[in-house]
Amino acid sequence: MSPRLKITKNVIERLSKIYTDEDIGCLYGLMYDGTLLVIGLSLEYFENEKQTYKQLLLNLPAEVELCGIIKFTEGLSLDSRPKEILQDVDITDNPLVVTISKANKMKAYFLVHDKLEETSYEILEEEDFWRQFLHLRLTTVLPFQCEATIPGVKNVLQSKRVKIASGQVSFHINNTSVYLFGEASDVGVTGINMDTNIGDLMESLNPEQNLKKKKHLVNRIEIVPINLVMRATKDMLSEKLVKTAVKMMTTQRKPAFCISMPLKIDTLAIVNRSTKVSDLYSVLVEAACRSLRLLESGILEQLGQEGIGDGAGLRLPETYHFLPQLLGHFVTRIVPKSIPDESMEKERRQLHEQLALPVDRPIFRRGNAYSPATAKLVNPHEAINQQTKPGWRVALVRGNYTYHHYMQDNFNDDGWGCAYRSMQTIFSWFRLQGYTTVDIPSHREIQQCLVSIGDKPSAFLGSKNWIGSTEVMFCLETLLGVQSRIIFANTGSDLLNYTPELLHHFERHGSPIMIGGGVLAHTILGVEFNPETDETRYLILDPHYTGADDLSVIISKGWCGWKNADFWNKTAHYNLCLPQTTPCV
Repeated sequence: MSPRLKITKNVIERLSKIYTDEDIGCLYGLMYDGTLLVIGLSLEYFENEKQTYKQLLLNLPAEVELCGIIKFTEGLSLDSRPKEILQDVDITDNPLVVTISKANKMKAYFLVHDKLEETSYEILEEEDFWRQFLHLRLTTVLPFQCEATIPGVKNVLQSKRVKIASGQVSFHINNTSVYLFGEASDVGVTGINMDTNIGDLMESLNPEQNLKKKKHLVNRIEIVPINLVMRATKDMLSEKLVKTAVKMMTTQRKPAFCISMPLKIDTLAIVNRSTKVSDLYSVLVEAACRSLRLLESGILEQLGQEGIGDGAGLRLPETYHFLPQLLGHFVTRIVPKSIPDESMEKERRQLHEQLALPVDRPIFRRGNAYSPATAKLVNPHEAINQQTKPGWRVALVRGNYTYHHYMQDNFNDDGWGCAYRSMQTIFSWFRLQGYTTVDIPSHREIQQCLVSIGDKPSAFLGSKNWIGSTEVMFCLETLLGVQSRIIFANTGSDLLNYTPELLHHFERHGSPIMIGGGVLAHTILGVEFNPETDETRYLILDPHYTGADDLSVIISKGWCGWKNADFWNKTAHYNLCLPQTTPCV
């Protein structure tokens, strides 16, 4: 019997926007409760071995597997290439085939006894996806020593995978007394009832935080931290090893060089919240083995480069997890330590193309990596519960930013620092989009920049003097190399004339806009426009807020929210700074 089929809304939207001459693509999903859920897709190129679905699977969370193919034609005939891929589908006995016609009409079929049978499917909304699933993040450090040869690396990492898969390891769910044991132990699970599911366990740890999340849902991603413990080598997580985790050396000996480094496993798995804790052991084993294969691929790629064949110059592999908004699922990459992002542009571009992502913006640079912990609120506007009105055109900030406002960082700028805070929000956007690694400047550093370029006298440094959109433009250009466009509006009423330009800015560049008028500065995060009534509304992030970073207060009191055109002073003069982006990956 074929499974029920669900496809995330993210996948549906991406399929509707793909224009390709490629004949075929791959689908990735997971099984739960008799349901196949499709969460990802890729285009297949075949010429490059590193771009096939087999390699891409290593970059996806454990439990996500190849589940079918996409045919960008209406015909149902399957030639040798689709059949070859479908033979690798292990997650279900009935692989999925999705066809996309030239008219962008989509149909889904299950392959049943070598025949395609059309099936209906349900679209899973993004909110429901994150509500029903959570991620396990498994970390540990393993010692790694071997000859600096391809066979040497493969043999040692294969032995580590075998040991992990043999049941000789245990897993500890951080911040709990729960331990998971393998077949080598008769214990199974300690610290909790074996029938408890992982969702209930996480809610029991911090019920107040979960209630708060449900009220204002911004950080929808729930990640369970887990540590792997290999009992046979108790010293492998010793303090000494952790302290030297950033060091790696190669020592010469006959007949070859030797690699010696601490190898950090940092990997993800995705599970339904109803999954029993006792069933997580096999999931975590697969996650650890997938991470080791990905690390192996990264090390071997370095060994294959000119000048590193003997191990000299080999760099410690670092793991980064990415959650692009356009994908809606995690992608993990291994990046050699200290290698500049600029030198890996070709690899990133290939990944963009394989995942059918735009090639005009960074998505997989280090700065784009997912970071669940931050001292400031990230994207508070996502907590606003608002449905798009029929007929309205909406354009919003693209990607992540942090909310900067008065009185943060133990610094009193109440009454004069609003434009500084707006600029810091813009700066955070460029950092979190991967355009730069430059730290967000303080008020004094902003003033120092303006003094250094000759825009302000030396007495400006350390003062409480205001700045405006022009000064923000100068600082962005000087500190980031970012060009900005300045719009001058004679009155608040005149801002309505620039609605098309603001819509274009958010659709093309996606960066926050700083607006200054009179004695006030604000950050614009988006606009919506009704062409029938000529109404415009603005999504405003207000830097004048002086309280704690309490999301419920910020949203309910309107410090972040939609404002009508009468929000602007009809007699004040306004300048807008629109930071521009340049195409890059």
